Amino acid sequence: MTELRDALPAPGSPRFWPSLDELVADPSRRPLIAEAFPQLADIEPSLDRRGFLRLLGASIAFAGLAACSGPPPERIVPQVGGADDAPPETARYATALATGGDVVGVLVELRDGRPIKVDGNPRHPASHGGSDARMQASILDLWDPARSQAPRTNGAPASWSAFEADMATLRSRFASGGDGLRVLSGGIDSPTLARQRDALLARYPQARWHVHEPAAGRPTDSWPDLAKARVIVTLDADILGTLPGHVRHARDFAAGRADPAEMSRLYAIEPSPSLTGRNADHAWPVAAADIATIATALAAATGVDVAVPALDAATRERVDIIANDLRAHAGAGAVLAGPRVANDVHALVRAINDGLGNSGSVLRDLARDDQATDTTSALIEDMRAGRVDTLVILDANPVMTAPGFAAALPGARRVAHLGRYRDETAEAAHWHLPALHPFETWSDLRSVEGTASIVQPIVAPLVDGRSAHDVIDLLLGDASDDPLTRVRATWRAFDDEAWTEALRTGVVDASLAPVSRPPSNVASVAGTPAMADARELEVVFRPDDHLWDGRHAQNAWLQELPRPVTTLAWENAAWLSPELARERGLRDGDMVRIESKGRSLDAPVLVVPGQATRTITLTLGYGRRHGIAKGHGHDAYALRDGDGAWSSGDVRLTRLDGRSSLALTQAHQDMGRRDVVRSGTPDRLPAYPPPEPHASLYPEKPGGDYRWGMSIDLNACIGCNACTIACQAENNIPVVGRDEVARGRRMHWIRVDRYHEGAASAPRTYHQPVPCMHCEHAPCEVVCPVEATVHDREGLNLQVYNRCIGTRFCSNNCPYKVRRFNFLQYADFANESLKAMRNPEVTARARGVMEKCTYCVQRIQRAHIAADRDGQPIARDAVTTACQDACPTRAIVFGDRGDDASAVARASDSPRRYALLDELGTRPRTTYLAALRNPAPDWRDA
Repeated sequence: MTELRDALPAPGSPRFWPSLDELVADPSRRPLIAEAFPQLADIEPSLDRRGFLRLLGASIAFAGLAACSGPPPERIVPQVGGADDAPPETARYATALATGGDVVGVLVELRDGRPIKVDGNPRHPASHGGSDARMQASILDLWDPARSQAPRTNGAPASWSAFEADMATLRSRFASGGDGLRVLSGGIDSPTLARQRDALLARYPQARWHVHEPAAGRPTDSWPDLAKARVIVTLDADILGTLPGHVRHARDFAAGRADPAEMSRLYAIEPSPSLTGRNADHAWPVAAADIATIATALAAATGVDVAVPALDAATRERVDIIANDLRAHAGAGAVLAGPRVANDVHALVRAINDGLGNSGSVLRDLARDDQATDTTSALIEDMRAGRVDTLVILDANPVMTAPGFAAALPGARRVAHLGRYRDETAEAAHWHLPALHPFETWSDLRSVEGTASIVQPIVAPLVDGRSAHDVIDLLLGDASDDPLTRVRATWRAFDDEAWTEALRTGVVDASLAPVSRPPSNVASVAGTPAMADARELEVVFRPDDHLWDGRHAQNAWLQELPRPVTTLAWENAAWLSPELARERGLRDGDMVRIESKGRSLDAPVLVVPGQATRTITLTLGYGRRHGIAKGHGHDAYALRDGDGAWSSGDVRLTRLDGRSSLALTQAHQDMGRRDVVRSGTPDRLPAYPPPEPHASLYPEKPGGDYRWGMSIDLNACIGCNACTIACQAENNIPVVGRDEVARGRRMHWIRVDRYHEGAASAPRTYHQPVPCMHCEHAPCEVVCPVEATVHDREGLNLQVYNRCIGTRFCSNNCPYKVRRFNFLQYADFANESLKAMRNPEVTARARGVMEKCTYCVQRIQRAHIAADRDGQPIARDAVTTACQDACPTRAIVFGDRGDDASAVARASDSPRRYALLDELGTRPRTTYLAALRNPAPDWRDA
């Protein structure tokens, strides 16, 4: 279909054709039509031209040429299902995704040939079946109706044929060596793209390849096995939230804390609270400027030959406690430096781990791509000097994310931009080319820990797009109609059997290369850093938890998903510590001006517990000027020097007139000041007696064959919100928009509440996912005037949508506040691509209907149907919910509580088990296991 579309005359061409009749009559076009419509091609020889046209229909033909899709033309290999005797809804395909500086293995579920759900691949070492919010939201990226549909040149519609002709002219011009040719891409995670890069630079020796990753920071040198670590120290390293490999790290971290007798201890030293700091036993807020000083002191205290810096008494005490803990667990500890701290800190951390024997036991060295690439700043200088003839930008938005890039861009004579959206860079480029989604094309990816995966297309392209591989091949003159052959050329050592197995499992066998690095050397560490002036302010830049550097800003699911640390949605704010806010008389929503090094930014204030006293944090990715993200939040890049600038001193903070109403979600559904979160320590394990039955007119238990229930382990939950967005994808939950969120009307069926304990300067934080409790004695059921909320024989609290008349009595009577009401018509019933994305087993709700968590009842019914067909009971733990599948730490288990050997029944036997608001006598089927913290005995809170 792409070839047939490209065969049509370009817009504005003097070549006219009067009708589809003439197009079909052209013998050169018939093979293309046969390829686009194989069913019609089979019967076409028996028809005359008029009969064929009557069957085809002009309107159907044009719709097909413009928008239709289907399965990929190549042979792809499912991991589960897909055989002749398997129903199509069971097909799942293994592939991989690059999201937010990370690579993860995923499984994509197809329903009637349509990808509708993404989960982690249990066989991939970087995910082990877990997922994060960006993975779950990638399905919306695929079906997003706002995706760029076709090429454009200078703002006018164009075709790929015209671009290919332009590239042919450029190849002739650059034949002498490529002087003036520049390529700008993100980090190169694909072995095939790395091979193409090497071929391009060999073909054009004077060309330059620049890498632009505005939120990535320094690549990591080592991979920790947190399941083995007894003591973990992070120096501004968000191992559970934004660090590459965080999905696997979260699983290992939870595993290392499952046994109270062998529970690990986590110290998080950071200027801004992160998901890691929120889950630490001791979060220590310090200025970014002091990280190097503390690392030096810790190195000296653990035996590294460095000068001891001058510290105050409180800091010295904490450093000594951490050092003693590391020495006591030598060989079973891990000190980790984040990608946004100085190289000197990484050298010190390496020396600490080597000296304590952690390297090689808990930490493994990683290989890195050592191919020399140029920086974005070098490209900006070349454009300013007029040295750039042609710039090709591959799936990046430097006009938005690289300070100074937009002003220098006119210095390039020709700019081609490949991207999924017509973003800020697309509008400034001469050529804009639609990029394919990873689910639409062949490629490969290598995760940070070394595992490679083949990226196979799950669906034929939904837009007239190409991949980055296609564009580089055009530059090389090696354009191919077979992207599969291009990827197989990278893995030419694989025979057909090995190739098929790699597609089926999602993992390339033996793709991990062992690495040996020389011993640590701290001789390069410059001097002995001193503690920063406590009176001076600093600003630090951090990627957004969901939008990363802004590349996911067009994803409405991620925009509306509350941030784990702040619960803020649809915007960002300047984070201030409670002490600084009190000193300046500021509160949430007050507008301030932040000035640094001649730049300024106006933003609202958000007071964040656990923020370093004199640090202001700005998150990247907002302030966009195109798409759904337009007008939301502020552009933190405006205050930044360049890609490597993660903090800045010499900061002035000025209060402005006016306020902004922030879309915060923490207080949306308040259960009151009740005993909702419970916690303990390994020395004082919490234990709760089984609840005593209350007198009731309800039957003691339903009469069904199964008693479905859920258990959530608060000791494993890290508050990442993957469960929330997985539920959204599974159950067709709409977004409501920023204004509705600000009114408290978000629709998520499972929320993750956040509770603090202790001083606001460095609190201990606990997270609690709250779905529907499925109470056996449900207060919502007795007040519904039309019996829209009812109980079934297996204990599920059901919601009959077409009975609901919207009284909201059930929500008023729910003590857990887990019901959501469609105040407006939130679901988009008009857009065809969104219809294709939805789960067909779940109703899309209309205005005026109450909805809530159903324990994924569609999955339960699917299991019932399969069991009845086979004449067998539902297998133990065979039914899983979407939130359970997504959870990276396996904090959620679901199953039949009537089966004593089921996972949920075993969890219910734990002494840490308790029911939320059990004193109300609702007898919830969702129960919790109390959280644990493992504090150091001598640690004193400030």
